[in-house]
Amino acid sequence: MLHTEINRHIAEAMKAKDKNRLYVLKMIKAKFLEFQTSKGYKEEDFNEAKEIAILQKMEKTWADELQSFRDAGRDVTELAEQVQILQGFLPKEPSNDEIIAAIRESGFPPEMKNMRNILAFVQQRYPAASGKLVSDAIRQLS
Repeated sequence: MLHTEINRHIAEAMKAKDKNRLYVLKMIKAKFLEFQTSKGYKEEDFNEAKEIAILQKMEKTWADELQSFRDAGRDVTELAEQVQILQGFLPKEPSNDEIIAAIRESGFPPEMKNMRNILAFVQQRYPAASGKLVSDAIRQLS
C-alpha cells in the first residue's frame, strides 16, 4: 500500500537532503496517521482507495492555497513544487469510457439509487475515480 511506499520515500529524501520532497512526504504520513488514530478507525477502512482520497483532499487544499498565494502576488515557487510532488503520488483518473465500462461490469442498473454499490465497485477497480466522475457517468447512461 501507499503508506509503506511513503516511508521508503522519506528515507530516500532524507539521504538526498531534498527538503521540499521530505516536507511533502511527512505531511502525507501525518495525514495517514491522523486517519489511523481517528475515533472509530478500523484497519479494514484504511485501504488504497482511502489513501488516494486523503491525497486528493490534500492536493485540492494545496492547489487552492497556491491559487490564493498567486492572487495575492506572493512567491509561489516552493509551494508549486510541493503541489507537483504531491500530484506525483496520485494515480491518473480513469477516463469516462473506463468508468462506463466498469459500471456496466458491476451488474447494477445505472441508476442513482445504486450509486453507493456502483461507486464501491468502480473504486475497487480504479481507486482514483471520484464520486463526481462516477455520478456523471451514471447520469450519462440513464
